[in-house]
Amino acid sequence: MLKENRSLDRGIEILETLAREGAMSLADLHRATGLPKSTLRRLLQTLIARKIVRRSLADKLYRTLVVFPDISGEVMPKGMLHISEAAIPRALALTKEIGWPSDIHIRETRAMRIIDNTRHASTFHVERGQINQRVSHFGSATGLACLAEMKDSEIATIYEAFKPDLQWGPVRFGLDLAGLMARIEQVRQVGYAERLSAPMSDPDWDTDLRAIAVAIKARGRVVGGLSVLWLRPYKPVEEFARLHLEALQTAAAEINATLDAVWEDAAN
Repeated sequence: MLKENRSLDRGIEILETLAREGAMSLADLHRATGLPKSTLRRLLQTLIARKIVRRSLADKLYRTLVVFPDISGEVMPKGMLHISEAAIPRALALTKEIGWPSDIHIRETRAMRIIDNTRHASTFHVERGQINQRVSHFGSATGLACLAEMKDSEIATIYEAFKPDLQWGPVRFGLDLAGLMARIEQVRQVGYAERLSAPMSDPDWDTDLRAIAVAIKARGRVVGGLSVLWLRPYKPVEEFARLHLEALQTAAAEINATLDAVWEDAAN
């Protein structure tokens, strides 16, 4: 009879629990597995070092980077770990420099997804963003920044594909193709995209936050976006951009350079 490896068995139990329950704190894992917190800390440190688990900067919760087909609710995006590792330290440095927080987004087929943020490190009180929250390509600052990096023909194809979609499509923001292209041209001219407001009352979208963003790229491919957020009453978009756009662009350029060096074919 083969003797079980106790540490390996406990490590797998942690991964299965995270895959089943999603993001969890140390206390959550302790309650779910019954393992001592000291054991959990030790095993989690090993799993993080091996890039099997990550701890989000924004909410301090643990998440698995391993997909269990029969357990996991959704597949982790390819390249997400590379993007978060490249972006987090530079986003933190940006927040330390300007005070206002950043959101780090990855680009998916249907929407942009927030994978981390620096809101807890900001000197200003900004509502906490939800990790894994998805936002529209057509209304979010990061989504528009990504679209602006694409060819006009690609943008038109994306527009037509999403045109019937009332949740994720351009109609939610009152955009026809000509209106979208006018927005894209503006983004290209000023060097950043801004968060749009929904044309009608939309409690799921309208907040007290404004945002500007630039794209994140790896080996020339658009993979996500970096945004800076501030409270609506603070400053108009143009004035805020005059103050902080250069710092945002510098942070994104540093992220891009890091991704160029580490991006793997498997992430493409």
